[in-house]
Amino acid sequence: MKTRYYKLFFISLLLGAAFYACTEDEFGDMLPPSAEFNFTPALPIEGQEMLFYADPTEGSGAITSWQWDFSDGSTAAKRNPYHTFQQAGTYEVMLTVGNAAGAVHQFKRSVVVSPPPKEFVGELVWSFTNNTTVSNINEGSNKPAIAEDGTIYYIEGNAAAQSKMVAVTDEGSTAVLKWATVLGNQVSNAPSIGPDGNVYINTWAANRAIAKVDGGSGAILWSGSVGTGVSNNTPAIDAQGNVYHGSRQQGSNGGAFSWSPSGEKRWEITGVGAFYAAPVISKDGQTVYFLNTNEGKIWAVNAADGTSKWSESVGPGSGTHGTSLSMDADGTVYYTTNAHVVAIRDDGATGAIKWAAAVTGAAQSGVVIGPNGDLYTGSGAGLLSLNPTNGEINWTYDMQTTESVPAVDIDGNIYIGSTDGKLVVVNSEGLLSKEFSLGTGAVNSPVITGDGTVYVEGLDGTAIKLHKIAVMESGPAVSPWPMKGKNLKNTSLAD
Repeated sequence: MKTRYYKLFFISLLLGAAFYACTEDEFGDMLPPSAEFNFTPALPIEGQEMLFYADPTEGSGAITSWQWDFSDGSTAAKRNPYHTFQQAGTYEVMLTVGNAAGAVHQFKRSVVVSPPPKEFVGELVWSFTNNTTVSNINEGSNKPAIAEDGTIYYIEGNAAAQSKMVAVTDEGSTAVLKWATVLGNQVSNAPSIGPDGNVYINTWAANRAIAKVDGGSGAILWSGSVGTGVSNNTPAIDAQGNVYHGSRQQGSNGGAFSWSPSGEKRWEITGVGAFYAAPVISKDGQTVYFLNTNEGKIWAVNAADGTSKWSESVGPGSGTHGTSLSMDADGTVYYTTNAHVVAIRDDGATGAIKWAAAVTGAAQSGVVIGPNGDLYTGSGAGLLSLNPTNGEINWTYDMQTTESVPAVDIDGNIYIGSTDGKLVVVNSEGLLSKEFSLGTGAVNSPVITGDGTVYVEGLDGTAIKLHKIAVMESGPAVSPWPMKGKNLKNTSLAD
């Protein structure tokens, strides 16, 4: 009996081992199949070849068949096929996998295919100079202002007592001088245009810290003094024509100021240090925001009387200035310092830092907003694209720029001046679209008109030139702040 028992036990062990061996070799065929897929490029465009690549998911059985349905009438029967969508649209791509036993599993993903980017077509039409000899150019704070009648106002600023505001008329293929007014001292900022069509400019002259210039004739209508002078500060103008600007001077001669359209000083804040950057006015016209250069913080000021809206200024505390402030649709104020790009929230009685993004190299430009909401600014590292929610850098386009404030067109192309004589055009993905060689020195902040024409100043030898660039089927971005000063008139008034 014992011998029979041992024989039966031995046979059962052999059968168990055989079953175990079968499970070890064939168990994968018995499990159901399961797989997922991805594709590249992640942002495909029509007519572009794509690679679809699939992988079994964890726990999947052996897969013996791979079937693809691209929902455009095309199919494939391999694991990693190539495919090209011939038209833009959203496609529900289905992968079906099967095993030897006939079990199947399906996995579906939406693939959004975009139309190809519009080709950038632009050409330099003319370059105009008034031939005033200048020593250099302020690297970006200057930007032409465009009147309703099309007159273009720009600055020949670093010519000491011969610094001028120049008005030209665009005659299509050429520009014609309308007038040139001597301002009496250095100018390192852009003009702005009031509701009455006249032009405002800050200078370094002690008796002409701000001047109002007749837009038609170039005659100086009035001048205002704030001590020893101002610079780097394009005046902001509200809907009533009241003017707001800061002083470049440190200490007791620094401050912020407001003037009526007729030249009366409405209010002043003095003895608090310099305010280099151009201010911004809230949509309702009740608040003006200034960047105090000494603090590296934002001041919120009641526009009517100059009193503080917040009891404490807000910001990361870095010194050194950018050229201008800007504002998003929700009232967020953006500015740059030598170390940060900063977003400030106005909470009513107080302000708060929404985010402060540290940047490589000085960020002494200004922030503009593209049609998709992304932010753009110049820095020591080049042109930056930032996420408006948290300030994370989307991409950096390597170039030499300092204070040039970008401008963004309706297709998301970003225009920015370089320090070596170029206007650089970069698309919304951070790729170069075009470079225009305009001279030997710095190129300033561009302006984009309603028909897509771009005007920009640049240094060529010892002269400042105004350039016209015609861009096909373009215009300024539909965004809260597409260029320095918000609009063609450089008023810095949110709307």
